[in-house]
Amino acid sequence: MKIIETNLTFKKDGANEINSDFRCLNDLKKMNKTSMIIIHHAAHSSATVDDVHRWHKEEGFRGFGYHFLITKDGQIYRGRPENTIGAHCKGYNQSSLGICLQGNFEVEKVNKIQLEALIQLCQYLCNKYGINTIKGHRELRSTTCPGQNFPLVEVKNTVLSNLGSDRNFDTYTVKERDTLWSIAKSFNMSVDKLM
Repeated sequence: MKIIETNLTFKKDGANEINSDFRCLNDLKKMNKTSMIIIHHAAHSSATVDDVHRWHKEEGFRGFGYHFLITKDGQIYRGRPENTIGAHCKGYNQSSLGICLQGNFEVEKVNKIQLEALIQLCQYLCNKYGINTIKGHRELRSTTCPGQNFPLVEVKNTVLSNLGSDRNFDTYTVKERDTLWSIAKSFNMSVDKLM
């Protein structure tokens, strides 16, 4: 899997100038903990990283709100740095990574190459950050995103059933009155998986 760097910059004022020296990256707030992946579609058949970056600036954001964009040919482009708060799902940006797929899955179907790239990226991020939760935007907000034709259940099942055992889980200090169930719930997993 290859992630293509885009060298986007993020202006505090939402200005439209593109600056390639990264001075403005520190305008983005750092994410404390990554606990979820949220999947989106661009709702546009051929939207590029630059298109979405421009659209988000026009909406008043500092630029590309997602952490990644996957094109129909399976190319994975980095948007916001992984360690920064996104602008893709209000109320959930502080602890989630946003992945956007090129296309409008209300009227199109995701192709096999793009779907495989998404699954690889999700597995990589889940293993890297100890993530156990993958959601479609529509599961968290009032929207149809990532589209009625998007195979969300298939993606979740494929990714979560194939995660490695060498995952980067957070540590947990057991407290008095903790149960295995309460500890497992804090990591959003089953007791069997915790053991």
